[in-house]
Amino acid sequence: MPKPIRVVVPIDSHDPQAWKYGLAYALKIGAEAEPPAQDYILLTHTKQQLKSTSLAGHVGTQAAKALLANDSIRLSNGGHLRHATLQTLRGSGRRAVIIAYFAEDKMLETLDGLDLVAGIVAIPEFPRHAENWIARWNPVVHGQPQKSAPAPLIADPVVANALTALSSWINLSHAIMNPRDKGHADETLRILRAKGHALVPDQIKSWAIRNGWKPGAADELAKLAERIEALTSKPRLSGFHDPDGKYERWKT
Repeated sequence: MPKPIRVVVPIDSHDPQAWKYGLAYALKIGAEAEPPAQDYILLTHTKQQLKSTSLAGHVGTQAAKALLANDSIRLSNGGHLRHATLQTLRGSGRRAVIIAYFAEDKMLETLDGLDLVAGIVAIPEFPRHAENWIARWNPVVHGQPQKSAPAPLIADPVVANALTALSSWINLSHAIMNPRDKGHADETLRILRAKGHALVPDQIKSWAIRNGWKPGAADELAKLAERIEALTSKPRLSGFHDPDGKYERWKT
């Protein structure tokens, strides 16, 4: 299955137009999927948001009641829309188009970890809440021209090369790093820090997710980078095998 289609609708989430455009994009993605999507998911942080926020009015009173009761509603294209939260979504998004309402980093990172999703339409509560996701994936942003290619997430080519090498050594299918993989990550980051390279945790996490890491493992990598970047002195490399040789390969 191809990579999911990603869209951001940066309209005030309390404006009825946000839901209107979000649903329209979802239906378009579903129609173009192969096979066409039949499962559409409205994702919010809590079920309560279906009746305590303006979203209930956007969706419609009867539709909101049905979704609250865990029923699905039939869409104009014959597909069905159901509701989920981050706790109930789990692995149920396969081949679905997900409308992430009141989206922010945690929600979007969770969606990045799902397999076989047809598409994601993010409607952030505030536009800045989707900035990291936009930088990571270069999605379609409603009302803005599409960029030809995403910008590099890490400007330092040596750091990017080192992370590429690290990605080839570890098991990217794991949700969290095992001790062996964490050891490789620690060594890589310590060599970079010792050689004078800056480690920016948010950039490293976003780079890792874009390059196939599961969000949980990418978060661990970012936290490790944060700890190593905060060291008051350069790390010692004497316990590592051929750190200078590895570093020279990253420079080429």
